[in-house]
Amino acid sequence: MPNTNPQKTNAKSIYLAAVILFVVFTCYIVTAIQRQYRVHEERSDSLLISPKIVKFGGEKISGELFRGMETARFEKNKELIAEIKKVMAQNETPSEIFKNNLSGNVNIAVALNNAFHLENSDELNTLRDAAPKEDTWGISGETLESLNEILTRFESKRLTIRNLLNRSDSCFYFIFEQDEEFGEIIDLQAADYLEDYLLLEEYAIAVALRDGRIEDALDSLVYIFRIAQLASAISVPSARSAAALIRLRAVDIMQTVILEPKFKKRYLNGLYEMIKEQLEHWTPDRAVWVADRASGLKTYHRILQYGLEAALTPTEIDELEKRDLLEVITRKQKKRKKNTDDNKNENENNEVKETILLKNNFLHGHVSDEIFYLRSMQKVIDASEKPFYQRHSELSEVTDEVVRAMDKKSAPIIAELLLRGIVESMRLHAQDRAACEMTFLAMSVSLEKPTFASLTSNPLSEKGYNLNQINENEDNPKKKYIQVSFPNNRKPFKVPDYRVKKIND
Repeated sequence: MPNTNPQKTNAKSIYLAAVILFVVFTCYIVTAIQRQYRVHEERSDSLLISPKIVKFGGEKISGELFRGMETARFEKNKELIAEIKKVMAQNETPSEIFKNNLSGNVNIAVALNNAFHLENSDELNTLRDAAPKEDTWGISGETLESLNEILTRFESKRLTIRNLLNRSDSCFYFIFEQDEEFGEIIDLQAADYLEDYLLLEEYAIAVALRDGRIEDALDSLVYIFRIAQLASAISVPSARSAAALIRLRAVDIMQTVILEPKFKKRYLNGLYEMIKEQLEHWTPDRAVWVADRASGLKTYHRILQYGLEAALTPTEIDELEKRDLLEVITRKQKKRKKNTDDNKNENENNEVKETILLKNNFLHGHVSDEIFYLRSMQKVIDASEKPFYQRHSELSEVTDEVVRAMDKKSAPIIAELLLRGIVESMRLHAQDRAACEMTFLAMSVSLEKPTFASLTSNPLSEKGYNLNQINENEDNPKKKYIQVSFPNNRKPFKVPDYRVKKIND
């Protein structure tokens, strides 16, 4: 019997076709995600083998150069290969920046971790809250008395770090750990504990000044500047910025010590030599951003080999999730066999695992993202050769390019995360340098000692430093000070003017 309702038949056919298309599309998406993860696993397995020689971009290259960015060995894109080869030509790959060869040296980072990693945070917070917040550094006797018990308990930690700083072979370096799931991890968490050590020395200085022991206060200053110098030498931005913050704080403390009535000329001679050494062994800005680029290359590698969770911070992953850029898949993963009974249930060797992926299939589409990052970082590195105040045009260009790129369909999501905060870090490092130069200039004039020709300008301003002789004591008009400042600095630095012969030593 013929169908008397062709419209109803057509509607059913269209609905059935739509259902079939939806199922096919869903299967395609799931298969694509699983294939992405499967390729990721296969590539991870092949990375366990590290060949001595790698054919890369038509050339034979030492496999050692790929340590820390092993996934780069598989790249076929000519543009990305060219950018990576530029890094290799500069001898600035992750394998050359993050060397695991600290034999014979004492790593203060380990001691800082041991001292503060599991420490009672409530007591440390009490010390932080009581530390001076005003422009003029100082801690009252009443505050010291109230904190005496806590400071006594922390004294052994302070002395342990000091003993290591006394050693000629001490350094501040990476801590290499082998994670069962994510491979080699380079830990620099100790940079977060530099401030805790500074805090203990601050209180030691306050106690010394209260008791009239100027030389003990100066000893603490030497240790603070010493650990800052060691931490900045590692170059990576997190440690370099932590070093800058504690050195800026140390300059404020040093100002208070210098203005103490019992301070003498011979003490200023010692401080002059200390600051001179800091400036002579200053970590070049370029080294910081070279290390940052090497870290960025490792980030791309870790995403490709281990996934986002192995490379990004929880905050960064949370941000990407809020921007609806992540895809989460759940799968059963077979655990590695352990020394257990063979008769145990096979299901016990399986676990359910969530894998977080970028929606844009980053495994296959990372090329443009990484190219964008490497080209941007080369501009940053080139700009860092100039004083900070001369970098604005190049850094603005990089920032503008990031903004424009993020409006495109294939936005460089990882590059945008990695390129954040560079200008702010550079400014902090410039402030650090300018503060040390300012103190050194004041001391060198007061002591009539050599200074550096470069001090005609400072990293923050081409206008240079302002130097004046001032008198701040109406009761003693003969006591003069050398005061040095520069445009837009936080505050000037002054020292007694020992060119005036009537000021006693």
